[in-house]
Amino acid sequence: MTAAEVGDSRHLPFAVARAAARAVRRAEHGRQAYRTVRPEGTMGWFRGSGPLSVMLVVAAHEGRLVWRGPGSFALLKPPMTMDEPYTAGGLRLLLLRIVDRRWETLCFAGPPALAVVVALGCVPLHLWRTAIVLALLGMLYVTFCVSGVVAAGFRGLLRSFRRRREGELAAEALPARRWSMPLCHETDAGRAGDLMREVSDRLSRLVVRRVRAASKPQGGQPDGVFVTEVLLCLVNGITTTAMREAVPRQERVGLPFGVGTDVVVLEPRDQVPGGAKRTFNTASFFLWYVFGSAGVLLMLAYLVADQERRSCGDRCAGRPTGYGEALRWLGQRLLLSDPPDLRPQSPGMALLGWLVSIMALMTVPVAVVALQQVWRAADRMNKRFDEETDAVLARPKILLLVATPGEQRATLDVFRRRGAKPYLERRSPHTVHRLGTVAGAELMLASAVGDPSSSAGVAQVATSIISQWRPHYLVLVGTCFGLHPGEQALGDIAVSRQTRDVAHQAVTDVDGRAHRLDRGPRPSPSAELLGVLTAAADSWSGPALHIGPILGSNTLYRSDEAIVELRRRHPDAVAGDMESHLLNGVAAERKVDWIAVRGISDWGTADKSDTHRYQAAVHAAEFVLHAIELGLLSHPTDGPG
Repeated sequence: MTAAEVGDSRHLPFAVARAAARAVRRAEHGRQAYRTVRPEGTMGWFRGSGPLSVMLVVAAHEGRLVWRGPGSFALLKPPMTMDEPYTAGGLRLLLLRIVDRRWETLCFAGPPALAVVVALGCVPLHLWRTAIVLALLGMLYVTFCVSGVVAAGFRGLLRSFRRRREGELAAEALPARRWSMPLCHETDAGRAGDLMREVSDRLSRLVVRRVRAASKPQGGQPDGVFVTEVLLCLVNGITTTAMREAVPRQERVGLPFGVGTDVVVLEPRDQVPGGAKRTFNTASFFLWYVFGSAGVLLMLAYLVADQERRSCGDRCAGRPTGYGEALRWLGQRLLLSDPPDLRPQSPGMALLGWLVSIMALMTVPVAVVALQQVWRAADRMNKRFDEETDAVLARPKILLLVATPGEQRATLDVFRRRGAKPYLERRSPHTVHRLGTVAGAELMLASAVGDPSSSAGVAQVATSIISQWRPHYLVLVGTCFGLHPGEQALGDIAVSRQTRDVAHQAVTDVDGRAHRLDRGPRPSPSAELLGVLTAAADSWSGPALHIGPILGSNTLYRSDEAIVELRRRHPDAVAGDMESHLLNGVAAERKVDWIAVRGISDWGTADKSDTHRYQAAVHAAEFVLHAIELGLLSHPTDGPG
C-alpha cells in the first residue's frame, strides 16, 4: 500500500498504523527499534509510551510522522516540554494522547484503582471478604509496580558505575530536551537521502508552525523564521543495517560522538548562532508516585473505617471506625508504627497496614532514582553535545549567486564533478540548490534571475534570497566581458577589487563636444574575501587571474566603439558585466561580506558570441571552490546580519 492509497498522512487509519507497527517488529533490527521508540518506563515493568500503532496515529495527526508508505516512514518526537496540548484536536485525539503519553501511569494506576472501586462497591452488599481481597490485591499490585521502580533504579545505579560511551548516554538522555527521530523504517537504503531531506523539511515546518503559533497571543506574526533546531537521530531506532550505514553518509548529517555511535544529528536548516538551550526535570515521576500513594490512602481510609465499624460491635474504643481515625492510622503506618491509642482488629487490616509501610519505604529508593535522573540532566555529555551544536550553528554559510540559467548549470556541473550531490530546497517564493559542506562551510547556489531589462529586478530577487537564507558570505559567480584582449584570454578569471556603476553619468559640453563624467558609486568588496581569494591565487593552477575593478551597468555591450570608450575612461578596469555593481546595495542591509568572481566569456565587441560562456562560468566556479577548499572561510569573524 502506498501513501497515496492511504490518503492524507495526517489522518492515518488504525489498520495502516498496525500494519506499519508489524513491519517494524518484523524488520532486521525491529525489536531493538521497537524498544528505542518505546523505551522502558520509570517503573521497569511497563513501557514509557503507548502501543506503536497509537504513537503513529497521534504523530500523524500532529504532523510529526514523515509518511511515504508502510515501508518508508520516520517518526519525529518533540522535547518533553513541547508536546502538543492534550485537548488539541478533539475528544478522540485527547484519549489517544493519554494512552500514548500516560501509558505507564495507566498501567500503574488503572488496575488498583479498578480493584478499589469494585471493593467499595462490595461494601454496601456486605461482601466483606471480596472487598478485602480486592483491596489487598490492589496493594500487592502497587507493591509489585514499586518493586519495578526499585529494580530499575538499582539497574540505573549499576549502569552509572559501568564505563559507558557518550553516544549511549546521549541516546538515553538527550531526547528529553531535543527534537529526535526515535524510529526510521526504510526498506530501500537507496532512498535514504530523499527520506532524510523530507525529515529535515518536516522538522523545519513544525518549528516554524510552533514559533508562529506562540507569537500570536503576543500580538505579533513573524515574517521569516530561521530554524536552528538540531534533530537527534537514534541509530538504534533504524530498522535495517543498510539504513544504519546510509544515514550517517547523507548531506547535513553530523557525528558529534564519532563514527559508529548510537547518535547522529541532522543539522539545522539555518546555521546561524543562537540554537536552543533547554533543560528539563526528569524527576516528575516522583511527584506522581507521592500523589498516587496519597490518593490510594484516601480511598483505603474509607474501607478501613467501614470494616472496623461493622466488625467491632459494642467494643469500638481504640479502633479506627471513623474516616479521620482511619486516615490517621494509615498515616502513622507510613512511619512503620501504629498510633498508641489506635489499632485495627478486623481480619486483614494488619496486613494492609504493613503493605502501607512497605509503600512508604519505597519512597526512599524512588527519591534516589529521581535525584539520579536530575543529575544526568546536567551530565558532561550534555555539555559536549551543546558544544558540538554551537559549532554547527556557527558554521559559515556561503551563498553563490548567479544571474542566468547557464551560469547556474555550469556551477552545478563543477560541484557534481567534485562529488557533491546538490539538492533543491524551497522557501517561497525562492528555491536554492544545497551544495553540501566544503572545508567546514555550508554552500548553496541561488539564481537571481529578475527582469532582464532591469537591474533593479535582479537586485530585488537577490535581496529577498539573502533575507531568507542569511549567508555569511555572498559570492557572485558567472561571466563577464574582458577589456584587454592582448593581456587577457577568453576563460580567464576576473576578481573584483572594486565595482563601478558606469551607468550613472553626467554629460556636459566641453569645447562643443559631449564630455561624460562617471557619478556612480565605487564600493569595494569585503576585505576578508578579497584577501582569501588573493591568497588562493598562489596555489591556483587554472586560467589566469585578473584582480581589479569590474565595471557594472545594465547595458548589454555589443559595440567596438563603446568598449574603446570604456577602456579610455577606466584604464585600470579588468572586466565589465551587468550585475556586479548591484552587490554592495544588495548585501549592505544584511551586512553580508561580498565579492564578484567572473569568467571572461567575450570582449563586449560587435562579434560577441556565447561560444565561451559555459566554460568561462565553469572556470569562475572552480576558482571559488578551490579557495573554499583551502579552509580559509571555515571560521567567520562575525555572524550573518
